[in-house]
Amino acid sequence: MRSKWLAITFLASIVASCSSPNSQAGSPSEAIEQIRALAGFTESELTFIETTEIANSPHGDLKVDLYQDEEGRKFYVEPGTHIVIEIDARNLMVIRSANMGSTLTSAQLEEKARKLILAAVPEFSSFENSLQCETGEKVDIFFYDCREPIDQGAFTPRFIQVGFMTDGEMFGYINTVSIP
Repeated sequence: MRSKWLAITFLASIVASCSSPNSQAGSPSEAIEQIRALAGFTESELTFIETTEIANSPHGDLKVDLYQDEEGRKFYVEPGTHIVIEIDARNLMVIRSANMGSTLTSAQLEEKARKLILAAVPEFSSFENSLQCETGEKVDIFFYDCREPIDQGAFTPRFIQVGFMTDGEMFGYINTVSIP
């Protein structure tokens, strides 16, 4: 019985430590590490590149800090909240295409995308029904995309999108639904 209680306590601490990279992170690097773990990326050193703007934001000018890991993935973090707004690993797609492993089905990729979104944005389930969600595929890539109706005067609607290679490797992530 005691070992069962210890196992439950241990699992609860793991779940708590993995929940909401958006609200738990005390720094940009901590937010990036949390989402990298969710995505299954290997650890690598991060380098701050610059402060820039993201056009894929509701008003087209969201200021973010850009970090890059040793493999070339770019992480765009909103500096005030430490929310990872975007991950861009498109530069790794050519390498991945040449070395693709087994292919996952569309249903498996959609499930993987939903799990990642629910772990990264725990409040997602509370507003998911107000979003228009769809999937898309092109050759060796898969997208899961959920968007709000566009607000009047907005450049683009708030949305969350995850892109995978068909072997399950994530190459893209955009989350503007968590922008305060």
